[in-house]
Amino acid sequence: MTTYISFPRNLEELAFFLEVLNSDDSYHIGYCGQYKKEIYDTLTTHFSDIDITKSFVVAYSENNIIGALGFDIDEENKSAEVWGPFIKNKDDYPQLANDLWEVLVDTIPFKLNEYLFFLNEKNTLVRQFIEIKNGEENGNHLILRIDRNSITEGQNLHIQTYENSFHTKFSALHELAFPNTYYNSNQILSRISEVNQLFIIQDNNDVKGYVYVEAVPLHGEGVIEYIAVSPEYRGQGIATKLMKAALHHLFSYEEIEEITLSVGANNKTAIALYKASGFQIKHAMIAYKIQKN
Repeated sequence: MTTYISFPRNLEELAFFLEVLNSDDSYHIGYCGQYKKEIYDTLTTHFSDIDITKSFVVAYSENNIIGALGFDIDEENKSAEVWGPFIKNKDDYPQLANDLWEVLVDTIPFKLNEYLFFLNEKNTLVRQFIEIKNGEENGNHLILRIDRNSITEGQNLHIQTYENSFHTKFSALHELAFPNTYYNSNQILSRISEVNQLFIIQDNNDVKGYVYVEAVPLHGEGVIEYIAVSPEYRGQGIATKLMKAALHHLFSYEEIEEITLSVGANNKTAIALYKASGFQIKHAMIAYKIQKN
């Protein structure tokens, strides 16, 4: 039986292959989506800073996909979020995984400095693969979920959507709560739209707390990106009210049936807040990193 490795010949076929394997905890990769439609959209519209023919490889046997590996590349930082290696037959690990890795590394037109992994703790195959590649554990996380049937209350009347008068106080709180994060305050403000909302609790022009959410009704997705309460106002139930506003907005889209979020496994305060709001643990995840000198 002949096996060969090439760039993906059919992205719909690849998306279905990834959906099937990623639904199994023992294969689960956090960067990869859950459903074929979502995965296909990512592959065709915003996967990697370079062409997918140079950032994804697939192993075929008798014209059927038996393995796949992708690097979602950040060209500026010379880093990649790793999708896989996904191997259909566990007996083919680790040889096929290593073959895919070597082919893809050689295909990329420049050298990467960092490979990032985010995988289910039950995914022992990839964990062993990373160990062979001298990767290091880089943190533990929980994926929490909530469905619309868990929501009983709507948006609190004392919560406002963002106004320009909140700019200075909001920016200061965001920088305090999330220094060096992926969206600074100006980036958040530039992303506000009908679906992406920033909710504020304020008192005498002082921002007590905020939550920023993004809805993607097309894919049935809702994301709570940031939630923060100013230190002097903690312990007043503000985070709970903000969470209710966030969930009310996201579940106002009938396409969104479930919301998931990631939180550090050691962040007991945040976990308690999410559980009190109705979230339950869906996956335990481990982050890894392979650093190249």
